[in-house]
Amino acid sequence: MKDTLKNLSDIIARANDAFYSKNTNIDTIMGIMDKKLRKQGMQADAITLDCIALDKKIVFLLHDDKPNMVNITLGNKSGNIYSSSEYTLNQISEACIIEIMEANFIL
Repeated sequence: MKDTLKNLSDIIARANDAFYSKNTNIDTIMGIMDKKLRKQGMQADAITLDCIALDKKIVFLLHDDKPNMVNITLGNKSGNIYSSSEYTLNQISEACIIEIMEANFIL
């Protein structure tokens, strides 16, 4: 696993734990795709946060050709995308991730 993916996944995992400690009625699942996208020909890694009960997903995409950036996409399990934003990696913190989760997973 690349250092950038590991560092980002650590931040997201801590944010996910903090989010759950405040919202125990909302279950989320975190996933890491460090080979699947590459096998499909995409030079990128991804981390997903799924809220299955709400059919919502947050995808954090790290493209090899943009090493200091992360694309955050909001959508659902079917692959529909509602919005997408690009951030520099130094903008991403636990608080930032929790804010995104609260905006998308709390009704």
